[in-house]
Amino acid sequence: MKVFVLISTIDQGITKVPAVLLPREEDVQYVVCWQRTEKGRQPDGGPSGSIPGNLREEEKAMKLLSEREDVTFTTMDGAGLCRSRNRAIQTALNLMTDALEDAILILADDDERFEAGAFELVRDVYRARPRLDVALLRMLNEADGLPFKRYPEDIIDYKNRPRYYYPSSLEMTMRSRVVLSGLCFDERFGLGSAKLSGGEEDVFLGEAVKKGLCVKVFPVNLCRTNAATTGRRNVLDVKALRSKGAVYGRLLPLWRAFLRSAHEALSLSLRTHRPFTPIFENIWFGVKYIRS
Repeated sequence: MKVFVLISTIDQGITKVPAVLLPREEDVQYVVCWQRTEKGRQPDGGPSGSIPGNLREEEKAMKLLSEREDVTFTTMDGAGLCRSRNRAIQTALNLMTDALEDAILILADDDERFEAGAFELVRDVYRARPRLDVALLRMLNEADGLPFKRYPEDIIDYKNRPRYYYPSSLEMTMRSRVVLSGLCFDERFGLGSAKLSGGEEDVFLGEAVKKGLCVKVFPVNLCRTNAATTGRRNVLDVKALRSKGAVYGRLLPLWRAFLRSAHEALSLSLRTHRPFTPIFENIWFGVKYIRS
């Protein structure tokens, strides 16, 4: 069973990608999607006549990656994490020799470090469960090796997840048949999108459940990540609030999206001692934006 590790990176993040790779393993292929922005293309200075330091580091990383036969590159202009995820997924599908091949896709970023033997553990999860479509695994904190957040203790259906559990994209693995069924990341969501900063995982998994796919959460360690760079944002950040509303608007009927928005705004208002109205307005903006 082939494993495709789909690494999204942007601008100078490419210099961190070589550290993500494990030693070569049979039937493990890395797909690196490198996004370039105008800001990222600007040299960082340096002595006159010399190659700027950031460009030297990028060239060094590219050379290291090009020496690996198990690495495939794709590049694209502009930002948008969901755009990168979709491009990496499509590149992996194009690498498959048989469209009906049973392969596993693992989402990754440039600040991720995989546990030794992680890919074989992922294979074991899927081999034991032929009906399984999406497996949500665990991240550890790179600094202390402890779980990155609170996770369910047992194997559970995603539909029955506890209220405290919110998945991250770095915990997501899936069979290739999931995306061959037509599922993809909604590019209006996620980091680098025009108006939102997250929510792409919730929408993807919500649509998977609607399609009747088998989505489960497992107490299996997949990777380590840096808490300073991964997924923890101010709950009152405008884009974060709008992302919540956009998820409600994307997955729920309008009346339920309204009630959920009001409930969430009231809960945040009580927890943070901030006024209800601006919190609700930002959440409701997300609902209206995604349904417009």
